[in-house]
Amino acid sequence: MPTMDQTRPANLSELAPVALLHIDARRRICNVNATTESLLQLSRRALVDRPLSEIIYHDSPLFELIDRAAREPGEITAPSTPISGPSVPGRTICDVRVRTIETGDFILVLSEAPSRDSSDSVAGAAGFGRILGHEVKNPLAGIIGAAQLLERQGHADQSELLDIIKDEARRIERLVNRLSAFELFSAPRMLPCNVHALLDKVIAAERAAMGPKIDFRRAFDPSLPDIHADPDHLQQAFQNIIRNAAEAASEDGKRGEVVVRTAYAAGLAMRQARLGSGLRRAMLISFEDNGHGIPRERQATIFDVFQSSKSGGRGLGLSVVSEVVTAHGGQIRVDSQPGSTRFTVLLPLVESI
Repeated sequence: MPTMDQTRPANLSELAPVALLHIDARRRICNVNATTESLLQLSRRALVDRPLSEIIYHDSPLFELIDRAAREPGEITAPSTPISGPSVPGRTICDVRVRTIETGDFILVLSEAPSRDSSDSVAGAAGFGRILGHEVKNPLAGIIGAAQLLERQGHADQSELLDIIKDEARRIERLVNRLSAFELFSAPRMLPCNVHALLDKVIAAERAAMGPKIDFRRAFDPSLPDIHADPDHLQQAFQNIIRNAAEAASEDGKRGEVVVRTAYAAGLAMRQARLGSGLRRAMLISFEDNGHGIPRERQATIFDVFQSSKSGGRGLGLSVVSEVVTAHGGQIRVDSQPGSTRFTVLLPLVESI
């Protein structure tokens, strides 16, 4: 008969029904248990000593939780947190705990979330939105205040850049306020909106961010009317597309080009329950870059949540674009080949707004 010492497991964590990860202060994986291997679909050998951002997309809420745990040592919990990465099958939802240990490292506990009703999911997401809002709004207030101070003390040639800083900070603040109230991109607040003015703002901001390595060209049809849209949501969608285009066009250090066009498109079927169905007049907005292009096999999934063509990429920006465009009763498509990628957005025009 075996003694108790002979039957005692060498490491109780191996029997745990939850995924356990030891992460150091640099966010590198020190150790994992067997359940983690199953959850992340990678062996311990493939996981240990690798940055967590190579395993889980770096804009996952998980990293926000780790950063918060670093600032506020203790234990942080978050239900229904999406976990996704290159090897993670689909979009996995986990209940997460992050504990800070004495060495400054972290223990992550991930357990696949049981099926919950919609009210539980909404409550968890709303709680995370409130946390994010609190963390973001304080530094935004400082950015706006600093820009106003520099405006009073600065030179005339700085005013355009300072205006961009103030406008972008206030727009982010509005989006965070709406996220804190758990408003989604799928629920736009429709107002009369000048698309060309929004595009000008985005191009000015991206030109300031990217510098001289990108040429931004406009080819606008000035006869196009205003549309009915959510300005903040639409500007966010345009910014995501243009930022992706600029980053793709500037790969390998070459000088890139991004061309933004607007035009009138007639006789297009714009089907959306809120707008009814049938033939609709539409505004066409296209964004074309001279980057390497998107592989054909990825074009069908480019707008899916957590899909990304970049190393360590977020996989969120284009899914937001798709959600915004769909919520506005529009359509989006991508056409890509080596040396040229074009995203085309179609937004419905109405007779009066």
